[in-house]
Amino acid sequence: MPRLTRAVLIGATITSGAAALLGLAWMSGLLPTLYDGADTALLARFAGPDVVTTVHTVAGLAGVATGIMALAGALGARGRVWAAALQLLVFGLVLQSAGTLSTVGYLVAMAMPVAIVVLLVQVVRRYRVARWAVGMPLLAGLAVGGFLARDALASIAALLGAGLAAQQTVLVAALLFIALGSLWAVVGVQALAGTSAMGRATAWVVRHRRAVTIVAATGPLPYALVRLSWLTPWPQFGEGLDLSTRIWGLTLSSGAWLGVFLTLGLIRPWGEVFPRWMPGLAGRRVPIAAAAVPGGLIAATVTFTAVPMLIMFGEQSLAQGVWGAIIFPCWYWGPALALAVWGYVAHRVEADRAGADRAGADRAAGLEPGEAAADRAAAV
Repeated sequence: MPRLTRAVLIGATITSGAAALLGLAWMSGLLPTLYDGADTALLARFAGPDVVTTVHTVAGLAGVATGIMALAGALGARGRVWAAALQLLVFGLVLQSAGTLSTVGYLVAMAMPVAIVVLLVQVVRRYRVARWAVGMPLLAGLAVGGFLARDALASIAALLGAGLAAQQTVLVAALLFIALGSLWAVVGVQALAGTSAMGRATAWVVRHRRAVTIVAATGPLPYALVRLSWLTPWPQFGEGLDLSTRIWGLTLSSGAWLGVFLTLGLIRPWGEVFPRWMPGLAGRRVPIAAAAVPGGLIAATVTFTAVPMLIMFGEQSLAQGVWGAIIFPCWYWGPALALAVWGYVAHRVEADRAGADRAGADRAAGLEPGEAAADRAAAV
């Protein structure tokens, strides 16, 4: 078994084990169950908390059993596909809720102020012109704004701290389900690798990856624009908001804009080679996993949330439901982002393989890497 396949199987088995232990703790009463309301899971709308907790626990134990069997070589490719499908059905659909996206979105937003400051510092360090035109003015603006809005920022920090403390179980479960579902999805894909159907699908995705990636990049845009409007005199869906809420809306918007930027990076040169403002990494090849892992996790998050979100919108008035589906377009954003990541990985693997073959041919011809590159440039 290839090393990567074994590593993913181990990760999937461990996360299934963690889910099973959590379920057993809920069933035994050691911890209060997560599924104590209809909005905690899709299945909780139709069954009581005991049934939902039992489904959770049995699915986790099944994941452990099938993972161990696969690692021992007792489960073939078809069995791994069915095992992955079961885990995705349970933890990626019937146990999901609309709160998963909110949890991840809030965590990303909390990290955005630090990310923005680090980015601006790198602009000041690396770009002579942008240092005074962009970097220093924005850093100064952030410092002044932070001082003037210090009371509002303190209020936001207090609310977020209290919210995280009160929602520890929800936070842990949401992150666990995302990791579990993502790992089992990779297990299924790895089991299908090498089949003619997977080859045809991959070829189609690579051919259309630019269009698919652009579509995926539009997913966060409606939400980003709505939250950005909270800083204007015409806030959309946010009339009568205080300063703290408006600042938090801007922070949430920045996380969505980051999603747009990083998604486009899947088809841009800086998605394959680190730009020069990245200290210690400038000019180096971006590891495939550095883009594929976070992209895949976000794709899983959005896709898992799609059905619960659509059901929630369906329970609202027609106008509210339509606006909700437009502002939170998980129904196309998640699948499109998954295809974009798939296309990126396939493109990079193909490009790296071609580069390795070319380097081997150059060595066989007795050419040094620099000479080979010069010869190709001259030919062009």
